[in-house]
Amino acid sequence: MYLSVRGKPRELLECYRCGGAHFAKDCVFKDSTCHNCKKKGHLAKKCRGTKEKSKKEWKTKHKLNTHHLQSMAPEEDECVFNMFNLAGFNKCHAEPIYATIQVNGKELQMEVDTGASASVISQATYHSLWHSGGAPALQATEISLRQYTGECIPLLGAIEVHAAYQGQEAAATLLVVKGEGPSLLGRDLLQKIRLNCREIRYVTVIAELLGRYADVFKNELGTLRGTTVKLCVDPFARSRFFKPRTVPYAMKAKVEAELERLQQIGVIEPIEFSDWAAPIVPVLKENGGVRICGDYKLTVNQASQLDAYPLPRVDDLFATLAGGQTFTKLDMSHAYQQLLLDEESKKYVTINTHKGLFKYNRLVFGVASSPAIFQRTMDNLLQNIPGVAVYLDDILVTGKTEEEHLRNLEQVLKKLSEAGLRLKRSKCVFQAPSVTYLGHRISAQGLSPLEEKVRAVKEAPSPKNVAELRSFLGLVNYYGKFLPDLSSMLAPLYGLLDKDKEWRWSQAQEKAFRRVKELLQSAPLLVHFDPEKEVVLSCDASPYGIGAVLSHRMEEGEEKPVGYASRTLTAAEKGYSQLEKEGLAIVFAVKRFHQYLYGRPFTVVTDHKPLLSLFSETKGIPPMASARVQRWALTLSAYQYRIVYKAGPENANADAFSCLPLPEVPDQSNMPPETVFLLDRLANSPVCAKNIKAWTERDPELSQVKQWLLQGWPATVEQDQLKPYAKRQQELSVQDGCILWGSRVIVPPPGWSQIIEVLHEAHPGISRMKSLARSFVWWPGMDSALEDKVKACSQCQSNQKMPPPAPLHPWEWPGRPWSRLHLDFAGPFLGHMFLVLVDAHSKWLDAHITPTVTAPVITDTLRRIFATHGLPEAVVTDNGPTFTSGVFQEFMERNGIRHIRTAPYHPASNGLAERAMETLKDGLKKMPGLSIEKRLCRFLFQYRITPHTTTGLSPAELLMGRKPRSHLDLLRPDVGARVTQSQSGQKVRHDLHARGCVFKQGDCVYIKNFTGGSQWLPGVMHHSSGPVSFVVELLDGRRVRRHKDHVRARMDGAGKRAQSGLHAHGGNRAVDIVGPQSGSPEGEVVSAAPEIGIGSSVSPEGLVEQSKSPEPNPATGAQQAPSLENPAAGLRRSKRQHKPPDRLNC
Repeated sequence: MYLSVRGKPRELLECYRCGGAHFAKDCVFKDSTCHNCKKKGHLAKKCRGTKEKSKKEWKTKHKLNTHHLQSMAPEEDECVFNMFNLAGFNKCHAEPIYATIQVNGKELQMEVDTGASASVISQATYHSLWHSGGAPALQATEISLRQYTGECIPLLGAIEVHAAYQGQEAAATLLVVKGEGPSLLGRDLLQKIRLNCREIRYVTVIAELLGRYADVFKNELGTLRGTTVKLCVDPFARSRFFKPRTVPYAMKAKVEAELERLQQIGVIEPIEFSDWAAPIVPVLKENGGVRICGDYKLTVNQASQLDAYPLPRVDDLFATLAGGQTFTKLDMSHAYQQLLLDEESKKYVTINTHKGLFKYNRLVFGVASSPAIFQRTMDNLLQNIPGVAVYLDDILVTGKTEEEHLRNLEQVLKKLSEAGLRLKRSKCVFQAPSVTYLGHRISAQGLSPLEEKVRAVKEAPSPKNVAELRSFLGLVNYYGKFLPDLSSMLAPLYGLLDKDKEWRWSQAQEKAFRRVKELLQSAPLLVHFDPEKEVVLSCDASPYGIGAVLSHRMEEGEEKPVGYASRTLTAAEKGYSQLEKEGLAIVFAVKRFHQYLYGRPFTVVTDHKPLLSLFSETKGIPPMASARVQRWALTLSAYQYRIVYKAGPENANADAFSCLPLPEVPDQSNMPPETVFLLDRLANSPVCAKNIKAWTERDPELSQVKQWLLQGWPATVEQDQLKPYAKRQQELSVQDGCILWGSRVIVPPPGWSQIIEVLHEAHPGISRMKSLARSFVWWPGMDSALEDKVKACSQCQSNQKMPPPAPLHPWEWPGRPWSRLHLDFAGPFLGHMFLVLVDAHSKWLDAHITPTVTAPVITDTLRRIFATHGLPEAVVTDNGPTFTSGVFQEFMERNGIRHIRTAPYHPASNGLAERAMETLKDGLKKMPGLSIEKRLCRFLFQYRITPHTTTGLSPAELLMGRKPRSHLDLLRPDVGARVTQSQSGQKVRHDLHARGCVFKQGDCVYIKNFTGGSQWLPGVMHHSSGPVSFVVELLDGRRVRRHKDHVRARMDGAGKRAQSGLHAHGGNRAVDIVGPQSGSPEGEVVSAAPEIGIGSSVSPEGLVEQSKSPEPNPATGAQQAPSLENPAAGLRRSKRQHKPPDRLNC
């Protein structure tokens, strides 16, 4: 180091560019190029790079990193610091040596660099170290940083800090540079504190240990081997399926890319069906990508049985870590997603997107049971390792000695490596002197409370007006019952509340104010955190600050504070709407007290009622809320909370901290990525964000809406023109003077026409214009304005696509066959043209091959068809030249047929014929190898006998009234033939024991007597009444019918068959076998003569005496004719009396 200060000799000064005795800024060689390293800013003789021999290896292996610090104080001699951090000269790269320094109570790991004259931290380290507030103010400095080659390094400033190391303390100055990089512990701080070389030696050992388990720190998604996790869901719970939410047009490509990435790494996989589905909430990340999260508050969180596995208590954690000298904190990378789900649980975490359904294969963020499941899994994995405590995704490792600490750490890394888990190297802290948990600091000295949780009270600023004083007194009164002698202590403060008294903050008020603040931090009021007690988080926001109180609800019902938090709003946050400020207070409080709240149920108290629906624990994340509110709701979805409303005066404890916030503000308040993307797009359009801001200020309606957003909405809005905004008041926000609805800018009326012209520039149509507009802008009536624009555009209308089809109007079904025919031509097909004809009633299909399609040929074909089936009432055709010709029209008129033509260029109007042509072509193509005539005949026959799907009957049956016989009829059994065959067999078997007997008319026979008396009665064969039945006339004149089996021949004395003389006209003619006579059952008497019984008198000749003449009818006086039961048996006979033949008297 060369130092030149006023009053000191200047001969020690040497320019690092050329070696001359002057300042480097004045060197004439500052723009020269080195011939050795080819870099600009110095000469080869002063080049600190390697020479030609090792030049190639230096370029390919490592870069040379050099810092040059130079004071730029004007009119004074300069102080030049050379800081070197050289690497690449050795083939074996040495790991850096780190030391952990306490900087303002924060642990900072710094790289020991004895070549650096000053200590340096990066901007990223500055922000991460004091992300929760309390950052030391950046002070302007005249020091500039330059690279080895002379280029300036941007310097943000310097901070004054209090450094502590193993009991040593010193004031130090740290330079803060832009960007990222290691923190350098330079010689300025090394001269004030002495490092523990033994500790540094262990840092080297840790570096070797991390190299041995480098796979644990790979930048990839780990997977826990050998086990899966199960989500416990009530088996009787009703499945919940939600449709996908609309994704903004501008974000669709990013969402699809993220879904593709998650599929490639195996986190999700597409499915077709699911009973469970949650909508997604896409959130833009700082790097321009999208993070996709499922809104599981609507689905599995309502039906799952929360895992009751307890998170570690502070007492148990302290017992595990007690006696440790230093502590290592390991942070899991993508903690939950390293655990695989079992197959049954995957369906519960299905997400529904515009690309379809996807199920998660891994445990996912947002499921209420995830913290407890992960805690149990890690406890089981790392059990039996001493000095190890697991708190969610943080693993704490320690040991009573450094050697034991390293052994325990090696066991943990070995377990994680074997299990396939991964750690995030950038968030791991090794050998830290202490760790913080639940408001306590655990170090080698033991357990001590943190002042951070009461700093909001301890450093609260004094009230500056009556309103702030009232808020502070409200806090005091809220806890008044726990504070002694409060009334006398507050008397000076209450005196300022008098209306007639001028505001004047004096020593008396300041003294009382400090005494009350001490009471608010005292033991009688504050309680230690107890996981067994109910946790209440009260939040509130004022126009310039936000505050929160974490409390326990005691057994008596009172609330006692555990910790306080507050901060001042940034300039950007002061432009938030009141709803967003109240939401910011809740998110700030949850993040500040994360260790107390995560994985445990708690109650959020707010005095802003709209937040009950936006942050509801059972309702979905509102899709039209601002992007900021959506991100906040997504953050809160990982917690188990219940949000309740409490009126402002009852929420006095949190109200006081929002009105008297700590003066600290966040290090940076980034604009949401969605708004950045939106405003960038607007900046490139004719209407930019600056125009919208100016128009919003001048517009009476939007300026009123903006005022209400910043100061609060009235209870009711009466103006009709403001009601569209009032309906969306919970989803509106203000950003850079523009009003946003969700992520869409509300455009004032002067910009409507210009925005519409931009959207309509490429004439995309109504739907695409709306999709594009809904991704960026909105105003009342925007959709109607876009529709009117397209309807009024002649280019859009002249190039419009076909309108939607008209409602179907089917043809009426004719009541009679062959009343309406549908005609058309099919072909050329298979080298022929076909005339296709379909009957609308029966669906009868007819097709004829025609040599041409001229009108004479077609009329001749129709004439042959009509000769068979007759003339129809109507014929339906298209507008082909054949059907519109005069010959065809004349044919129709002469035959009295009404000709119906369908609409031009609309084949569906003659759909019956079109469908018939398609059926005909399909059928003919499927029958190769035959002539076209045979194919056509076979197809038509098969089609006509097949039942039609519309009518349910075959076309032939409906048209002809019968079913044509086909080959299939041969399959049916013939019942008649089977009966005949059976009867023939029966006859053969019966006739084996039977004798044939032929009777002639007039033969004398005996018939079986089935009444009392003689068994057989004589008679004469009269006639045959059937094939085997006869009518026999008895000797007494009665006629009876008997079966052939009951009749036998009667012989004369010579043993021959006797013949009766009553019917001599019959001769020897045999009785004809005729069919049975109707109306005379066998055995029935067919004559009116009385039947001869056993006691009847019979002549020796065997003839019965003739009966007397019939008695005259007393009513008519006429003789009564013999009654015939069977009229068919009654024959016309002569009146002549017959005498017995003489041959009988022989």
